Amino acid sequence: MDSLLTSFDYTFEESRKLFEKITLIHNDQNLQGFISDIGMSSGDYLNFQIPDNLVVIGDLHGDFTSLKKIMNKITYKEYLETESNILIFLGDYVDRGKYSLEVLLSLCSIKSQFPNNMFMLRGNHEAYHRFPFSAFDFLSDLHKKFGSSAQTLYSNTIIPFFDSLSSICEINGFGLLVHGGLPIIEDVEFFKNYKFRLSDMKSDEELLEEFLWNDPREFTDRNWQASNRGLGKYFGINITKNWLNHTNTKLIIRGHEPCMGYKFNHENKVLTLFSSKDPYPKFESAYLQISKKQIESLNLTADIKKFVHGVEDVS
Repeated sequence: MDSLLTSFDYTFEESRKLFEKITLIHNDQNLQGFISDIGMSSGDYLNFQIPDNLVVIGDLHGDFTSLKKIMNKITYKEYLETESNILIFLGDYVDRGKYSLEVLLSLCSIKSQFPNNMFMLRGNHEAYHRFPFSAFDFLSDLHKKFGSSAQTLYSNTIIPFFDSLSSICEINGFGLLVHGGLPIIEDVEFFKNYKFRLSDMKSDEELLEEFLWNDPREFTDRNWQASNRGLGKYFGINITKNWLNHTNTKLIIRGHEPCMGYKFNHENKVLTLFSSKDPYPKFESAYLQISKKQIESLNLTADIKKFVHGVEDVS
């Protein structure tokens, strides 16, 4: 685990080279299409068969302590040595916490070692340049670390890295993994070729915004309404059922909302995971670790809570 601590010692040039390396890996994977025997990548869209083992980690927000605890618990190097074991992060790596850059560099370091089974989805905090909001302090953190060179690093290197991140992952027959939530789809033709539509969200601002910013709500009288966040929408259970039915999946796994580690919405069809503790002392943090056998034996989606682990329970 100590190897992750080297992220605290990266120079400007080492940071730049690592971000550029991971951006290149992402771009190469998108061009090649197939990542491994169980996975493929196409732009913003990742697609996997059910892996032998799956770990999903929610928002980190610069919380290096929680990241370190989770990586220790899953013994990430041994875990990722088996390519059919998948590790997925749900986005929002920066802002709020003290160690945004260090968290990002640590994740990039893991990706460089295990490019075919460690994946980072994009959160709304990795799209500030597309959808600005008030509480973005990552650039200020970079200035404290690198001084006048920070803006160049952010504009020329980190933004292309953020743009190379995928925005949705489908695990066949099991789940859809996103950062925020599900877009409201009114085009009846959308799901006939949805994988193609999801592969290029960078040219569809509304679709990308909703994946990054939407939140589930327990509506009984409407399908959606505008979000108090100022970006995205609140979506109801009918939107969830529509996506699950058309993609033949059972569960939505997402982050984006601080909670007591995890919560369910929409008749247990939406699972929220939140993995950041230090910046959110009033909340808890958790992650999901589940095997293929356990996925295939789930009778009710609510049963997945047995495989959600609290970060504070990890030594």
